[in-house]
Amino acid sequence: MSGRQGAKTMASRFVAVAIIALTSFSCRTLPFPDPHLEGEYGKALKKWTRTVALYNGLETRAFVRLIYMSPEFVEAQAKQLSQLRAELPDQAMATLEKLRGENTKPTFFAVAYIPDTTANNWQNKDTVWRIALNLGLGEQPPEKVTRYETPFNAELRALYPYLDDYSTAYRLQFPDPATPPSAPDAALVNFTFNEVSVKIASALGKMFFHFRLDGGPEDPSIGVPPGENEKHHTPKAD
Repeated sequence: MSGRQGAKTMASRFVAVAIIALTSFSCRTLPFPDPHLEGEYGKALKKWTRTVALYNGLETRAFVRLIYMSPEFVEAQAKQLSQLRAELPDQAMATLEKLRGENTKPTFFAVAYIPDTTANNWQNKDTVWRIALNLGLGEQPPEKVTRYETPFNAELRALYPYLDDYSTAYRLQFPDPATPPSAPDAALVNFTFNEVSVKIASALGKMFFHFRLDGGPEDPSIGVPPGENEKHHTPKAD
């Protein structure tokens, strides 16, 4: 082999390796950047958002941001919404009361990137995903799932800057914890909870989202590939 042929062969090998490396990296790189969150509302949004990526090898199965509509976040969102609408104080109070009423039951807003379109159907009763909330009383399925698709309106994008043209959004609302289905005749008086867990699982893998309301230590939110146990997984560093 001549020196020129050897150089060409080495160059071809280098290009091939670079393409493979680039392809492998891109499979694990999402098509949208993490937004820059600003101001008091940005801090509240970040505090009440949990992010889970679900991979199978180099393939992205799902990437979900789940926002818990906690009383604290509802107040922050009402304030932000009133500022966007330039509302007067009485109108701002009406906005706050409206949002409080809509989120009395445990409610979550999800921004989901799921490449498999047959699995991007949380709103359907026959969805491949099992979605469950646990407040310490056992798991409960959502009583209502609302789907939002592109194009998202300007107000929704302002409230949830995670939204992009590649994602679908869902609003998950669960039953009131004061009336668990396992004990319909047993009234729970002054029931309070400090931990909130949401499980979203299917043959594509399992996602676990954990929130702690009292500021105590919180279980990590993780994604587990199919066939693996969540106990052996820890979240990747941001």
